[in-house]
Amino acid sequence: MNNNTILDGVINVYKEREMTSHDVVFQLRKILKTKKIGHAGTLDPNVTGVLAICIGNSTKLSSYLMNNSKTYIGELYFGIETDTEDIWGNIIKTDCKIPSEEELTRVIDEFNQKSILQTPPMYSAIKVNGKKLYEIARKGEVIDRKSRKVFIYDISLLRFYENKAQIKVTCSKGTYIRTLFKNIAEKCGSCGTMSSLVRISSGGLKIDSALTLNKIKFLAESEIFDFIIPPEDALVDIEKIIVPDYLFKKVINGVAIKTDLINLNLEEKKEYLVYCKGEFIGVYKHENKILKVKTYLFRGNK
Repeated sequence: MNNNTILDGVINVYKEREMTSHDVVFQLRKILKTKKIGHAGTLDPNVTGVLAICIGNSTKLSSYLMNNSKTYIGELYFGIETDTEDIWGNIIKTDCKIPSEEELTRVIDEFNQKSILQTPPMYSAIKVNGKKLYEIARKGEVIDRKSRKVFIYDISLLRFYENKAQIKVTCSKGTYIRTLFKNIAEKCGSCGTMSSLVRISSGGLKIDSALTLNKIKFLAESEIFDFIIPPEDALVDIEKIIVPDYLFKKVINGVAIKTDLINLNLEEKKEYLVYCKGEFIGVYKHENKILKVKTYLFRGNK
């Protein structure tokens, strides 16, 4: 890699099975010879698909990328329940009835376009009193967990065969698909567990353009870095606004902008991606009729 090469942006990585998100970051740190890198949204080792990786100055945007909506395709296996809520755990319940396709479709529709409360599974990385839940679970202990609100934007049954259902879900940050599948099975008067899961999109990142680590390594060794995309291209869930050209010097120097100068009807306390003269400036928050920069990301010359 040329020492003058500046790596900055987002990488759409296809995370393969049996790798943690941390493993992906560790490998990319070596491949790209950089320390300023991190992932934006964990995938469990047995889950595959889109993993957003931030590099360089764009690591400032990791929290925004984590907030992106995500889409998954998973398989719900009826007839057993496990302690981890997925097929890789210990079976704790069997011999449940298998619902009909009509019944399953009806129950799935009940979750569509709705805010729901989820109790995080014991086998998760959430910390309670400084300890990760899975550390407590491995000792055979179960503790009370706070339920949290998540949103299911869209959910549909793709295929139902034997005792398995293939389901597509678009949801908010923090949704546990295995818990969702368990709850669907319970509402069907059955029991079930997640037997496979792939993330097919995260914000503006789609699985069709996701690259394996081997592919990224090959491109980097060939001095080809066009797989690093501008961070704003991944932030499709944040509205874009254009500030008039005459304010260019102000915005590139981080000066707050009065909204009566830009003739835009903006929502109070909402965040926006701000552009000026075709350049991405950063993430701004609108409050009290003023746009203030929250995350500055201008890459040009002042």
